[in-house]
Amino acid sequence: MADDYFKRSNWNKKDEYYTPPILVNAIIPYLKSNPNTFDIPPEKLTIWCPFDTENSEFVIRLKEAGFKVIYSHIWTGQDFLQYEPQEEYHYIVSNPPYTIKLKVFERLYQLGKPFAMVMGLPILNYQEVGSFFNERQKENKKLQLLIVDKKVSFDGNTASFNNSYFCWNILERDIVFHSLDHNNSRKHYVGSRMSRDVEKKSIFSYGIQERLNRKPPVGQKGMKK
Repeated sequence: MADDYFKRSNWNKKDEYYTPPILVNAIIPYLKSNPNTFDIPPEKLTIWCPFDTENSEFVIRLKEAGFKVIYSHIWTGQDFLQYEPQEEYHYIVSNPPYTIKLKVFERLYQLGKPFAMVMGLPILNYQEVGSFFNERQKENKKLQLLIVDKKVSFDGNTASFNNSYFCWNILERDIVFHSLDHNNSRKHYVGSRMSRDVEKKSIFSYGIQERLNRKPPVGQKGMKK
């Protein structure tokens, strides 16, 4: 059942932070100017957003920018570590779960598509993260960083660290600094519309659990598992 799936999967509610529009907008110019995809007609350039729903700002903003977008999420049984769309795609762009960050990056390099992932810069303080990207560099798969110049807020409050883009085969230089108009806090705050899906998911999971917990009437069998 649904709750059993979530327990077996890599989903963790602590990972659900939804990228605001201002941070999504930062990556768009670099996707449009990537020399690796100049030979693909703009209307056919397809981006997979693997940690997203239809209300994700990645999905909404990238579509508005003229890209074709495929989206998937573990809520609908599409675990990024196991799932890949059958449809052809050219980029992978999203905000992955922090708690499985190295598994995500391993999978990204295995898939072999140019990617841009929002991630907190403090992860570079971890030895295992540095070792991982050092090994990729030996394989000629150097990490690229698109670093925004402000600590973008995800909830309207002042952010405690910088979230920027960890990329591969996206940028023309390995480190690029990008200027934002504001940090998305206080009066400037605009949140992600994907937060609407949290309540839907919570209601869904609650309903499934209620049915699993409900005792069948005497003489009747319970739900099959």
